[in-house]
Amino acid sequence: MKKYLMVRSPESLIKENRIGYGWKQVNFSLHQNIKTVIQEIIEKNGSIGRMTNQVKNYFELKSEDIVIVPLGKKIAIAKVIGTKKYDPLFKGGHGANQIDVEFFRKDGKVIYIPRSKLKENLESRLKLRTTIGDLTRFSQEIDHIIQNLKDLGDFDIKSSFQEKIDQYENEFKTELLNALWKGNTRLKAGGRGLEELIKELLEIQGYSSVLILDKKNGEGIADIDIEATSENNPFLKNILVQVKHHRGETDKHAINQLIAYEEEIGIRTYKWVITTGYLSKESKEFAELNQVNIMEGEQLVDWIYANLSKLKSSTKEALGIVDVPKLSWV
Repeated sequence: MKKYLMVRSPESLIKENRIGYGWKQVNFSLHQNIKTVIQEIIEKNGSIGRMTNQVKNYFELKSEDIVIVPLGKKIAIAKVIGTKKYDPLFKGGHGANQIDVEFFRKDGKVIYIPRSKLKENLESRLKLRTTIGDLTRFSQEIDHIIQNLKDLGDFDIKSSFQEKIDQYENEFKTELLNALWKGNTRLKAGGRGLEELIKELLEIQGYSSVLILDKKNGEGIADIDIEATSENNPFLKNILVQVKHHRGETDKHAINQLIAYEEEIGIRTYKWVITTGYLSKESKEFAELNQVNIMEGEQLVDWIYANLSKLKSSTKEALGIVDVPKLSWV
């Protein structure tokens, strides 16, 4: 049976016709079956938690399966070739375990599809902050999209006009990240404004209960900023978030705070460190070993950008975002 997956793969791999996934400490390409992969992850990591299905779905991708890679306000679609590769030195994010694919192209350029062209349920599914997502129930819609790509239907090709859009998009994201770094926004000071922004984004994504907790809410170093629950998504039902408003490096302390808090409450959760800054390679490896998800500054502005139309007007005003059309040829 053909598999349809969402894979949050590093964008830098697209030009190489590859997708990538994490678990850098385990070389997937050396394994013949998923049981030994999971066994090695548990041996090296202590547990695999709730990630079993994600690892299984990714590892078992085979020739002719279909993957969708979300990229801001657009997506790229690829057909799986299936050859596994391992690059422990990969620096473009969590992508050490790679698989050869073939992205749909026109005249050598990848075809990017605006999210606005997708039906609401599929578009909503792609917003879930999980690395690997099963899209099997959207197989008919995805096949229809692919057929339109082959027939060069109404979908946008990455033409000079699209390239101009990408240029403006990248300029906007760079300016927004710089504003967050330098404090050139009207978000509340002391990190509270950033926490409220993350809370709003989580609510947009369907989390019915999102709470900003009081400071110092655990014993010792145990601490979280946001606790969120989604009744509609059993796979990501409970998440704990540490929010860091940093310009430079965010160190391991944020990761250790989450680990300690989870141990204190005794409940398995999805853990996130969301920072306007960045984490070192060592800290990312430590986070992966302890099943802590990382969202750095560039990924954060991608998330903001993908949800601009749903942000409150007051939030956009606080960020300095003005909704004014711009002519591409000016």
